Amino acid sequence: MPGIVGYVGSAPDGLSSMFLAEMARALEPEGRFKIDLYHGESVGLGRVTLGIADKETQPVWNEDESICLVMEGEIYNNDDIRQRLVQNGHRFRHGNDAELLLHLYEEEGEKFAVNLNGAFVLAIWDQRAKKLLVANDRFCLCPLYYARVNERLIFASGVRSLLVDPLLSRKTDFIAIAEFLTFDHVLDDRTLLKAVRFLPPASLLLYSDSHIEIHPYWKLRYADPYPVRSKEDLIEEFLYLLEQAVARMTRQGGLQSGILLSGGLDSRFITAFLSKVLSPRTVHSFTFGIPDCDDLHYAKEVAARTGTIPHFNELKPDWLLEKAGEAVRITDGMGNLVNSHALATLEDEARHVQVLYKGFMGDALMGFGQRRSLWTSCDETTGVRAGFQVFDELGLFTIKPEEHKSLFTESFLSEVGNSVLDGFVSGLRNSESSLPNDQINYFYLSQRVPRMTVHGVTLIRSRTIPRLPYTDIDLVEFSLHVPPGLRLERGLMKDALIEAFPKLAQIPITETGLPLMICVRDVTERANRVIRWHLNSAGLKWISKQRWSRPYANNRLWFRTVLRNWVERTLLNPRMLERGYFNPTYIKRLVDEHMSGANHEVAIGALLTIELWHRIYLDGDREELGGLKR
Repeated sequence: MPGIVGYVGSAPDGLSSMFLAEMARALEPEGRFKIDLYHGESVGLGRVTLGIADKETQPVWNEDESICLVMEGEIYNNDDIRQRLVQNGHRFRHGNDAELLLHLYEEEGEKFAVNLNGAFVLAIWDQRAKKLLVANDRFCLCPLYYARVNERLIFASGVRSLLVDPLLSRKTDFIAIAEFLTFDHVLDDRTLLKAVRFLPPASLLLYSDSHIEIHPYWKLRYADPYPVRSKEDLIEEFLYLLEQAVARMTRQGGLQSGILLSGGLDSRFITAFLSKVLSPRTVHSFTFGIPDCDDLHYAKEVAARTGTIPHFNELKPDWLLEKAGEAVRITDGMGNLVNSHALATLEDEARHVQVLYKGFMGDALMGFGQRRSLWTSCDETTGVRAGFQVFDELGLFTIKPEEHKSLFTESFLSEVGNSVLDGFVSGLRNSESSLPNDQINYFYLSQRVPRMTVHGVTLIRSRTIPRLPYTDIDLVEFSLHVPPGLRLERGLMKDALIEAFPKLAQIPITETGLPLMICVRDVTERANRVIRWHLNSAGLKWISKQRWSRPYANNRLWFRTVLRNWVERTLLNPRMLERGYFNPTYIKRLVDEHMSGANHEVAIGALLTIELWHRIYLDGDREELGGLKR
């Protein structure tokens, strides 16, 4: 996986000349990646990259070679920044993003990141001041982890790189494990290791004289009060900003582009604008899933309407046997295996394109978890209760908090205490909003996006450049000023698609199986549903052939069939049951219930993830990395 690595202080004894290189190799062991390393006095900086867009060697240096920078990622408003810097006398040798950000730092100091629009992580070393600065983007699209080991700071884009340091404590963080098994992701800055921390979104980490400071350069805030604007004005601005976001990300020519196209709304919008901004017959659209799934049917229609080059990759029932270890490695055990489908077909997609667009975060911006009853202001206690209820209704709890006493051992629970629910409450209250709808959206954008859904982006980044138009900072700021009533059921976004691309709005979406607008197809499908319902009620099911949704994946079934031996061999193994985390009786019952017809696929996926991570990185069982399909 691309990213950066580094340390400040003395390298571990016996590893002085190898430490940085080993960190880079731990981040990404495959030889197809380009590795740049810099060794200075008590400092090391490195970059691991695919070498697709920014091929120049890093670090880049300023004119007097007193400050250097390494980075991974992209900046999308670089033209505006470069023009301003040139006017102020800065000269560019390469013109890449790394050089641009170095000059911007010289110009603006620690305020340089405030208006950056992109997906990035970077490290700047000031030799004269003996100061390190690490910065990331607003949603942690390029993750960064760090740890203090004695008088040494180590940092990297993957926890696995930090494990190269033999003095780093391997003690697991029980609270992080409990959070992962509750929310399907870890909260705040925790990781599965107590000694390792996650750099929060939109952060500057400063390290000097063995002292760490972390400051946010941007905060996510919903409007209070919301501006009074017509729905028509908001639709017009949304369409303008989304097209602008796509155009910004397509400016760098010469790279073959594709889109991960599902049957949903978010990727459909991006596909439409990609086809408008670029020549449609140069854009590939990729859909993966079970043959005959809804996503395939609807995506085919969208591809035909937009003129993109369609591809379908079948998601095999046993794909996890081959890819589970790799998924655990890339996500450092913090991405549930059942959400790692992007990795299953990525190699084929990378054979066609170098850049993959994704409808990432569209739901979070424009309607996630909205309820009519939650538009009003309320006290903190009511807001927390409402947030808990919505998460429960949406099925976002992997294992519900009330089951923790049965799941975990007494010693485990005694260390965790009330920390899991306290973290949830804190995540809602940090929104500083009195509207439960906004508190829920805030939690999703500030916690679930950077700690869970971003793992799909991280998987894609292992072979291609991901580009995510919904993360454009102007579009994000706009979304924070759209009243909850217009975000409800994604109303504004759906109406915008109807206005801008009515033919695409006539194609059903997977969420409902219905078009977004009233048309012949919509009326026909609704009438058929009514007829089938009446036939079913009359006992004529053999005639009605009731339509059921056809999902793109069926982990529920696969865990009971082709993956059953693997699941039982892993989760019911004494090594797993005797770690002291879980009550063996609960684990056995959970697995048995699923095999008997209950649906515990997300919980089983989370438990598999934790156990495989433990085996690979704490037990040293590297065979798990190679896959089990032999």
